[in-house]
Order: sequence, then structure tokens, then C-alpha cells
Amino acid sequence: MSELKEILGNQHNVGHLKKAAAQGKISHAYIINGAAGSGKKTFAEYMAAALLCNEGVEKGPCRTCPSCIKANTHNHPDIIWVEHEKPSVLSVQEVREQLINTVDVAPYYGPYKIYIIKDAQLLNEHGQNALLKTIEEPPAYALIFLLTDNAEAFLDTIRSRCIRLDMESLPKDLVVKELEKAGVSTFRAEECASFSKGNLGLAEILSKDGAESELKELTLKTLKNLNNLDALEIFEFSSSLDKESGLDVLKYMLMWYRDVLMVKVEADPKELYYVKEKAVLERQSKAASFEKMNQIFKALDEARDRLLTSVKCEAVFETLLLTIRENIKN
Repeated sequence: MSELKEILGNQHNVGHLKKAAAQGKISHAYIINGAAGSGKKTFAEYMAAALLCNEGVEKGPCRTCPSCIKANTHNHPDIIWVEHEKPSVLSVQEVREQLINTVDVAPYYGPYKIYIIKDAQLLNEHGQNALLKTIEEPPAYALIFLLTDNAEAFLDTIRSRCIRLDMESLPKDLVVKELEKAGVSTFRAEECASFSKGNLGLAEILSKDGAESELKELTLKTLKNLNNLDALEIFEFSSSLDKESGLDVLKYMLMWYRDVLMVKVEADPKELYYVKEKAVLERQSKAASFEKMNQIFKALDEARDRLLTSVKCEAVFETLLLTIRENIKN
């Protein structure tokens, strides 16, 4: 893993945790909610280092004390990353082995033993129930960060016992500045920053001329011309995807139909992701009633759920695209 990054933005969330820790009122469990690329992992490891810093949470992470040096190189024994082997599920066994069975062992150095659960939305009902007892009756030193892109996926019993912190969007000029520092041209940085809506991770991905950028363009082309595609073309697009790329395509599709809805309610064009496609968005918004738009968003949600199970990606997208086409016919 790379060295600990500086935190960008999210000063409200940083301030909340530091103040709570300084007053001895920190919760034992937090849901860190935000889209992929929004900085959940960076935020969690930054705050873990700050909470364990030898100089105190207000100054932390100082970067120079023994605790910060361990955190900076990802060798701190009191910061535990809960990992999962399969891409689509975080199993009960993995949670038990990495967290539940070890939480009673006191921290080695600092006041906290911090567990960071990546992709926590992949915990099924059994996994969440197994974790629930630890969240309900944790040792005084235990602190759990549940990182997720879908806080609503948790059971009510989990959500009610955690404090939720939503990742904050970064200002566009800050995203542009970070991209320029990485060697991206100002024009390209402006374009990517506008599309990412404050999501630096997404902007960084889109700034690269790689598979992710090509996938976005292919998805955009498909959505713009969906009414004119025949069954073979829909099949070819669907069969070109796997589970990982399919989740990215769903993300772009959700952004597209969110824009269609925004145009339909005459929102400020500056709020659009695909602002350059306003003419196409307007045409589709006129073709779809609010009821039909609701059906499209429902179909997108169902497609994501199916994709996270054992349903073939090809079948998921064939069904999804045909459903959407039915709802945007002129």
C-alpha cells in the first residue's frame, strides 16, 4: 500500500471526529458513506493515524512520532484493515476471523484499536448480525469504521448504532489543481473535474486515457443511441462487460438518467454531469414521463442487486437496456 495521503476537504468530518475524541465522546462505530473515489479510504486512514498520534488528536497526525511513522507505512498493529477475498461478498467468516475474534485483545500502543472495513456494503444479513453484537457491546478501546458506497444497505439495527459521516464533495478548483499537479492539461482537468462533481478519485480515473475512460465513452454512446440499437448491438455491448466493468457502467448510467431527470425539472445546467449532451438529454426527458423515469431508476437498482449476485453480467444488461428503451421511446 502507498504512504498515508494528506486529507483534502472533509474538514467538517475531520473536525467532528477530533472534537468528539478530545471530549471523550467518540462513538465506537461510524458509517463512512460516499461514492467510489470520494476518498473514504484516505479519510479513514488519516483519522486512524490522528486518533493514535502520540502528540494528541488535535495535532495529529504529526507524521513524525513513532505511532504516525507506523501508520504512514501501514505497519501499525492497532489499525486493522478488514479485507475480503471474493469481489462480491464480505463473508461472516472473514468478519469473525479479522474482527470479532480479535477485538477483545487490547491495543498494543495507543488508546484505540481501530478496524477499517472496506466495502462494508458487501456484508450480507448474516454478516451484519454477527457484527452487531460487537457494535452493541464493544470494548472501550474499539473503534470501527464501516466504509460504504451505500449506507442504506445496512440493517436498521446497524445504522441506528453507528454515526454516519457522508464524504464531502471537493471544490472544482481543488480537483483541477490536483489533476494539474499530476500532469493533466488544464483543459482536460477542467473537463474531468466538471464531470466528477467533486469526486477526485473519479476525476483521476477519467483523466487517464485508459480502459475506464473508454468504457465511459462507450456507455455514453450506447445511451445516446439506445432507441436505434438492434438486439444484436445490445447483446454485443452486454457481453463485453464483466462484473467489475458492469458496476462502472451502472455508475455512468445512473449519472446519465439523473441528468435526464434534472433536465426534465429544468434544473441549472451547471448541475449536469453530461452538460455537453444537453440536446440529447432534453429529447429523452420529453419522451419519458416521471412514472417512466421512476421505472428506469428502479431497473438500475435491480440491475445492481443482480450483478452482485451470481446472475451473468450479459443477462443483467440485456434486460436492463431493453427495459430502459421501453421507457424512453419517442
